[in-house]
Amino acid sequence: MKKTISCFFIEAQFVTLIFITLFFVVSCTSSNQLPPVEEVIDPAEYPVGYIAQSLSTDLYDTTELFPLPEEFVENFMQMYTQYEGTHPVMTTEFPEAWGVAVVERLPEGRELYQIQSQNREWIFLVITSGYGTHRILDVLPVAVNLAHQTKDILETEIWTTEREVDGSFSVTKKYEWKRSLENITQQEYEDNPKEYIRTQIVTDKYSINDFARFEFINKENALNYDAVVFYYKEEKPENYEDIIPLLQAFCEDYSILFAEVAKKFSQVELYDYKLNFITVLDITPYMEFQEGIIFMKKGEAPKVVPFGGYERLKIELKRFFRIVES
Repeated sequence: MKKTISCFFIEAQFVTLIFITLFFVVSCTSSNQLPPVEEVIDPAEYPVGYIAQSLSTDLYDTTELFPLPEEFVENFMQMYTQYEGTHPVMTTEFPEAWGVAVVERLPEGRELYQIQSQNREWIFLVITSGYGTHRILDVLPVAVNLAHQTKDILETEIWTTEREVDGSFSVTKKYEWKRSLENITQQEYEDNPKEYIRTQIVTDKYSINDFARFEFINKENALNYDAVVFYYKEEKPENYEDIIPLLQAFCEDYSILFAEVAKKFSQVELYDYKLNFITVLDITPYMEFQEGIIFMKKGEAPKVVPFGGYERLKIELKRFFRIVES
């Protein structure tokens, strides 16, 4: 009997030991499979205020920029060229590092972000759906500060923005191309100045519409000038050297821009009388004759007439541009 009790006691101890061992193994295994505790990071507390009345870039600016969510930056990088109006003339590498300067509250919970590249060359306004979603609705570049030099040529592009009383944004976009004048004579410059200095200045205006998008207001900006373009496809017409100078002088008296072209008809460069670059024209849809003159006026369809005598062309000019000589 004692032997039986003793065996039972030993067996009971053995079972208990096995149970304790299994419990320990299972406990350790379970604890190893628990997911790690994730560190909770509070979202950046962006400064809330109003977008400044004047916006420009300063490459030496050291104002703190607040970090943006990675998804926000990715979406922005897919949308940054999707806006109406004039785009940069210069070709440059677009920055990938950005930060928030200020956030302005908009109606219906939407938000207007002012973001800037970490290299301080670009400032964008970005409309989001708000309420912490960071979903981008629209983007607009409002300030740029770019420069590039190769050998004796320096390109610069500077955009600045003014916020109007009605809340719209007027973006002035200035591009300059300059070639060194160091090794040329004054006469060489005067004979062909656009080979040394070219300037383009455009002002685009935008407002935020009811759909929380940047609406391009002055869509007719590309044709806010009066211009005459003379062209010929093959040889210069007879009396060209006599007629064209007179025609150009008449146009200049009435601030009508004038251009001559015999090639690259889809890329006619138009300059004002101070040699500021205005725009590039495609005249191919209007070239009905071997040689002719195209009249262009804001708000009206272009008109082409065949080349001819000065007096006839002058009459056509006066009629199209409604010129009354005193």
